[in-house]
Amino acid sequence: MKVLEKYRRVFRVWRQCVWLCLCFLIGAAVPAFAQDESSGEWAPPQMGKDGQFDWIELTSGEWLKGKFSYMYEDSVGFDSDVLGDLTIDWGDIQQIYFHHPVGVRLNDRSIHFGKVIVKSGTIYFPETKESASQSTVVSISPKTTREVDKWEIKGRLGLDFQSGNTNETRYTTTLAATRRTVSSRFHMDYLGNYTKTDGTESANNHRAGANYDFFFDERMFLRVVNGEYYSDRFQNIRNQVTIGSGIGYKIVDTKKFDWEVQVGPAYQYTEFSQVEAGTDRTVGSAAGIFSTHIDYDITSDLDFVLSYQGVLTDRDAGLYTQHVVTSLDYELNSIFDVFIMLQFDRVEEPTKKSDGTTPDKNDVTVSLGLGIDI
Repeated sequence: MKVLEKYRRVFRVWRQCVWLCLCFLIGAAVPAFAQDESSGEWAPPQMGKDGQFDWIELTSGEWLKGKFSYMYEDSVGFDSDVLGDLTIDWGDIQQIYFHHPVGVRLNDRSIHFGKVIVKSGTIYFPETKESASQSTVVSISPKTTREVDKWEIKGRLGLDFQSGNTNETRYTTTLAATRRTVSSRFHMDYLGNYTKTDGTESANNHRAGANYDFFFDERMFLRVVNGEYYSDRFQNIRNQVTIGSGIGYKIVDTKKFDWEVQVGPAYQYTEFSQVEAGTDRTVGSAAGIFSTHIDYDITSDLDFVLSYQGVLTDRDAGLYTQHVVTSLDYELNSIFDVFIMLQFDRVEEPTKKSDGTTPDKNDVTVSLGLGIDI
């Protein structure tokens, strides 16, 4: 009996010790939990442990897992395995966790490379112990070794076939490619139109251009080089090459509306298809270029684009040429869209052909087709 009584006393002491330990643990856990809830510092358990994903917290408290693509013009590109390619407003982001180094350009023209943290309206650079307001960020680009990640490619194709009393084939093709880094932008494009009616060509023109821009800050940029090739035998232009440079400025730069202008000097060389007797077939002269580009997101699916270029040169080369392209694009999904496009070209002083006839000053083309965006 004495042994049994001894074990009962030991059991009561052990039970009291267990209760005391439980009370201590509960008392310590409740304040910590309450502090965690009140501070809003919760984060996904996998964040920072998977080693291959970026994480974004929205101002609504929602979290996204995927791969950060870019931040440019107050928009963030993000690739989610489940949701696909997303475009998020820069102002809707509470914080970003990058699993890799990135390059950041601020509006004071400074550039930072390395580890970056975006949190609660501030961007931190831990390696240099510097920070800046989130609103001062011009662009963010992943410090990637894959060249393909820096490119955006867009293409369009418009086709029209007609048979019967009139047989007609008409196509319009555009292709544009843009490479962006933290402080620069390289762009090249092509536009071609071809029409054959009852076996006879009635339109055949091609325009290809490229330019390289270096940004001083979020609005002003130097157009280091601007080159264009143009050919249109119905405008009596066999080959035309324009090389120039200039200065550009973003007049409006918001998440829905962008408007930039560019002006600068150039040199233009033109070879005509036909000329009258005693007239030079080639002309080279100094020129001035003015261009502007507008991009307006009417809705999340409907986009309006307008591009204008004017070139002032010698009278023998046409005096003043204008090129306008405007389009409405409706996005079907993240890759495909449909478009309607208007092209307008004008040569103020066309060069006469060998038979004495003068080409029309104006050319207008309207196209409808399918576009692709990569």
